[in-house]
Amino acid sequence: MLLDLKDDTQLKAACKSALEQTRTQPGNQEWRNRLMVLLEKVRESDHDEFTSEAFQRMLWDSRAISATGMGSVDISLVAADGQIAEVLWQLKSTYRVLLPDAVEMLIDSTWAQVLALVELKVKRRPLLKLCRLLAAICPEYFTTITNFRKLHELAIAMGFDGPLGHGLSEQRWVMARLKGVLDDPGPGLTQFFVEHMTVPWLLYVNHVQKAELEATEVSDLATGEERLNPLPADRRRRGMLAIGGGSSTIRSMIEFAREGCTREDFREHMHSINPGHVTGTLNTQINALIAEWGVLRPDGDNLYLTPRGESFLESGDPDDFCDWLLTRILGFDNMLYLLMQEPLTVKALALELQKVNPGWTSNFVPSSLINWLRSLKLVELASDKTLQLTERGLTWAERIHWVPGLLGGDPVLVPQETSPDYQGYINRPKLGEILESFDDNIVLRPELIGQLDAGLWSHHRRHLAVLTGLSGAGKTLLARGYALGLRHGEKDPAQGLLTVAVQPGWHDPSCLLGYINPINNEVYVRTALLDFLLCASADPDRAYTVVLDEMNLSHPEQYLAPLLSAMETGDRIELHAQGVEINGIPASLDYPANLFIIGTVNMDETTHGLSDKVLDRACVIEFWDIDVDAFPGWKNSPLSSEQTHKVQQALKDLVAALRPVRLHFGWRTISDVMGYIREALRWNVIDFESALDQAIYSKVLPKLRGEDSPRIQRAFAAVQVVLKQNELTQSQAKMHELLEDLQYLGSARFWR
Repeated sequence: MLLDLKDDTQLKAACKSALEQTRTQPGNQEWRNRLMVLLEKVRESDHDEFTSEAFQRMLWDSRAISATGMGSVDISLVAADGQIAEVLWQLKSTYRVLLPDAVEMLIDSTWAQVLALVELKVKRRPLLKLCRLLAAICPEYFTTITNFRKLHELAIAMGFDGPLGHGLSEQRWVMARLKGVLDDPGPGLTQFFVEHMTVPWLLYVNHVQKAELEATEVSDLATGEERLNPLPADRRRRGMLAIGGGSSTIRSMIEFAREGCTREDFREHMHSINPGHVTGTLNTQINALIAEWGVLRPDGDNLYLTPRGESFLESGDPDDFCDWLLTRILGFDNMLYLLMQEPLTVKALALELQKVNPGWTSNFVPSSLINWLRSLKLVELASDKTLQLTERGLTWAERIHWVPGLLGGDPVLVPQETSPDYQGYINRPKLGEILESFDDNIVLRPELIGQLDAGLWSHHRRHLAVLTGLSGAGKTLLARGYALGLRHGEKDPAQGLLTVAVQPGWHDPSCLLGYINPINNEVYVRTALLDFLLCASADPDRAYTVVLDEMNLSHPEQYLAPLLSAMETGDRIELHAQGVEINGIPASLDYPANLFIIGTVNMDETTHGLSDKVLDRACVIEFWDIDVDAFPGWKNSPLSSEQTHKVQQALKDLVAALRPVRLHFGWRTISDVMGYIREALRWNVIDFESALDQAIYSKVLPKLRGEDSPRIQRAFAAVQVVLKQNELTQSQAKMHELLEDLQYLGSARFWR
């Protein structure tokens, strides 16, 4: 039965019941005996013994006061510090002769002084250890509860309504409150005194912790030991919101709710900190503070700090969240469990997290969880680019006494080989492997593929190439084939390829990177390229290739501006100005160094030239010559060998005639000519000679144009000779017109 600890009679009954239950428990009696031994040892020590390094180490590391909490900070440097030992000796040697008010002031000043000195020695603030230590020196003023949050919860249950302090005031208040209902233990370190000192812990376990519907920790009354109480995977919060600034930002947010406030006032406060955040974003952050961090509790339209929030506001110590994050947030225990077994790359850890929840199909939630690990200083990046547990992280991980579960899967989670360790560079296949990956029906010169390979890899981040030259010569085939070759040997190489058909009228990056809906600014309109970028960012050791087909139909320096800038500087790609994610889209994104961009360019009256901003960053590869004989379609020609040879020779001669004025054609035209002839002959209505004439008339001659010059005259005349030799009468007539236009009008073009 849980009693009301605010009532003196019920509080006294609760204390009596707790003591009677535990006096006969061997484990609890052993705890009290250990506590008595420690208190006597400290009280009887002289100056030399007390200030010795060995005694100080024992004092800092002793778990006789409390066996709960984190408390694994390495204090070897602290124990060896004579100045800290002298400050503690001053407290021990004087507090018993001072009046209570003076003792309280001395304890407070000692706490502040020692904490300042300790922080110079170690990176963390060993608040729990310091509380244990002071309790061993001045037991009359301390309970055996050294966790500030738990002590504060007990104090509130007992009627404490004072302002949030540093924990020492609650220690004294609880002890004073108990003196009012318990018999005076008398002077000296008696068994009765030690029992009184342990009563607050017994009250907390029986009347505070048990009152929680599902406590994050469960305690053994007999020993004082606590174990985390994890929820199953399917009942946990699925992910954590990324909050810029990490836990320090959370602390600054909840400062406003110290005395309680309305939800609307809290939202306005958060908006004043981040004016760019919309209402939906602010509401999401408030919900995260309530459900993901447990630092706020709603009460109607008001918000109040929880004891956890009060504790964190006072201490600023991330350890206040250990029990919550490990037992209530999906994936948090999985990460530490895995890293305790072996260091992992960021990518490997993200992939393991995606196994925890099949719904995490993108890298957003895994990345946020991993970033929280780093923000809370639970992991650090080693020289080999793997994540390794810090001292704090190892302490957290050691509290996981269960095998973390998966949603809808086997609860056993074991690291697997996912990819080579990330070393800051991308997996690059050998050029020979890329060459082998090309389809046998795509015949491109190995030197050309080698040029593209060298150009794309010439810089560690600027993987940009521009393919320009003859229309239909295979620029897009080369780009796509190379992109697939970068993933040669994988199950689905196409996952690393995105082809974007550039459209006229692209004047800003929104066509590629998306934009915030102008009607509803809490909705982000995504694009295929944006999703591709996010995939590349989540998978840093594999190549992701974007092929911009006919990239100069619009000005690349306009629609590619953010990418070109980030590619050069290494800065982040700015996506929007809201500060936090919108529909899963972050405000900015690190430029993926594994992103390859290949653009194809045709130069005519419908396209734009390339600016220096693009050319300075790109490797430009120009190819105009094609080998007609190497066209793979000849092997599978539906025509007779004689017909095939005639078509092949006619097209070969036309290419040779037009090459000097760069009006020749590529494999696409050859394929179209062959396709036209094949279909024309299908129904025996058009004979072969007419079909060849019509095909050349419709696929080759329309591109002929130019101003009168000796070079163009020679080219057109050479074409006319080829047409005459092959008896292509319709095409001859058209070429005759073009030659006359050159002579009499000074220019010629198929279309007039």
